[in-house]
Amino acid sequence: MSSSGVGRRAVLMVVLWVGFWLMGLAVVAALLWLPFTEMFVTGGLGLSGIIAGAGAVTVLWALRPRGWFTRREQSDVAPLTREEFPALFALLDEVAQRAKAKVPQKVYLSGEATAYITVERKWFGLRRTPVVGIGLPLFAFLERAELASVLAYECGHHQGGDLALEPWVYRTRRSIALAVDALEDSAFFLDVPFQLYGRFFLRISSAVSQSQELKADALAASVCGVQAASAALRKIYALAPYWQAYLEQDLVPLFQAQAGVPMLEGFRRFLSEPRRRVEMEQRIEEELKRPSSPWDTHPSLEERLRSMGSAGNASATIPELLPLSGCVELLGGEREAESAWVKRSIRGTLVSFHWEEVAEKVIAPGMQKDWAGSDLDPKHTPLTALPGLLKEGEALWNRVRPPGIDVLSPEGKRQQVRRMLVGWLGTALVHRGFMPEVRPGANLRLMLGDISVEPASILRRLSSGELSEAEYLSACEVLEEEAAAQRAAG
Repeated sequence: MSSSGVGRRAVLMVVLWVGFWLMGLAVVAALLWLPFTEMFVTGGLGLSGIIAGAGAVTVLWALRPRGWFTRREQSDVAPLTREEFPALFALLDEVAQRAKAKVPQKVYLSGEATAYITVERKWFGLRRTPVVGIGLPLFAFLERAELASVLAYECGHHQGGDLALEPWVYRTRRSIALAVDALEDSAFFLDVPFQLYGRFFLRISSAVSQSQELKADALAASVCGVQAASAALRKIYALAPYWQAYLEQDLVPLFQAQAGVPMLEGFRRFLSEPRRRVEMEQRIEEELKRPSSPWDTHPSLEERLRSMGSAGNASATIPELLPLSGCVELLGGEREAESAWVKRSIRGTLVSFHWEEVAEKVIAPGMQKDWAGSDLDPKHTPLTALPGLLKEGEALWNRVRPPGIDVLSPEGKRQQVRRMLVGWLGTALVHRGFMPEVRPGANLRLMLGDISVEPASILRRLSSGELSEAEYLSACEVLEEEAAAQRAAG
C-alpha cells in the first residue's frame, strides 16, 4: 500500500477520535448552558438547572480518559528461539523475504487457533519491534504452505502500515464503549448521541479494517499461491470454533487441576466424537452460522475468498478436513510443540496423563473431593435423593457453597447447583462400582456392565421435565440392583 493511503487512513482515525471528544464537550457545554443562564437571569438555580448540571457532570465523568497514557506491561511469556526451532524460523525468513517485509524479531506460541502480528514499544514508543504470534493448533491442521500463507498475511498487515493505526482504532472503540456503558442508565437519554456516534465510528472503522484484511489476503495469495491461502482460510474458519470450545471446556479444567494431556491428540478425538455435549454443539453451531455484520472488522469468508480469486464452495465441513495433517514438525513434533506451549503458558507443573486415565485419576477424585465430609456425601446418600436436592436450588447452594463473598444471581446459583449435582451423581455411581469414562467433547460417562449413565444428561433432562421424577426413581432401582449384583459377583 502507498504511503498516501496509510496517511489518509491515519488522518481519518484521528479525525474520528477528535470528533468523539468534541461531541462530548459540546454535550457538556449544552447541558451547562441552562444552569448558567438561570443563575445569570434569575440569580438562582431551579430544578431544571440542577438536573442539567448533574447531567453535565455525569457526561464529563463518563468521558474521563482511561488507559490512554498507562504504560504497557511487558509480557512475561518467553518467545520461541531460533536455536530451539530452526525449521520454523527458516520458514518465517523465507516468507518475509518473498513478501519483502521485515522479519519479526520475536515469535510467540499462543493457544488460540489464529495468528497475529503487533509491535512491542520501547523507549516511550520511539522504538517499535514487530512480533508475531502463531497458535499451536495452526501447526496441527495447516500444511506448511498454508501456514506460510498465514505468516505472509500477517506480514501484509505490517507492510501496509496497519500496526500504526491499531492503537487509535482500539482506544477509540474502547472510549466509546466505556462512555456508552457509563451513560446507558442515565436520565434524559444522555447516551443517545454517543450510541449514534459509536455506530457511525464502527461502520467507518470496520470498513477501513476490512480493506486492510483484503489487502493482506491479496499479499498472502501472491506470495504463497491462491490455493494455499484459500485452503488456510477455509480450515481456520471451520476449525477455530471447535478448538476454542475444546480448549475452554476440556483442556482448561484439566490444567486447573494440574493435569496435562496430549492436546492435539485430544483435539482429533474431539472432532471425531459423535456425541458431543449439547451446549457445546449449540455454541459451535451459533459461531459457525453467525451472520456477517457491517461492523465486523473482518470481511466474510466468502468475500475474502472471492477477493483473492478462489473459486468453489467457501465452507468446509469437519469430515472433509479429517484426518488432519499439519506441519507440527516445524516445532519438532507434537510432544515438543505441546511442551513448548505448556512451559510458556501454564503456571506450575502439570502431571501427565493419557486420555484413558483422566476419568479415574483426575475427574473422579475431583468430584469426590467436592463432597467429602458433607452431610450429603454421595457414598451414604441414596440415589433417589437427587430430585429433592435439585428442587432445593438456591437453598442447596447456600448450604454447600464455598466460603467467601457470594455474588451469584439466583439463576447463577441454580446453575452452580446443577453443575455440582452432576458431580454428586457421578461420585455416587463411582462408589457403587461404576467406572468413569471421559472422552474429549463428550459428557462424563459411568459404566457398569451393559449400563451407561451420563450424569449431565440426567440433570439436564430432570431440570427441563423431559425426565420425570417417577422415571428417574424407577431407573435408580435398576442401577442399585445392577450395582448390588456386580458386588456380589465380585
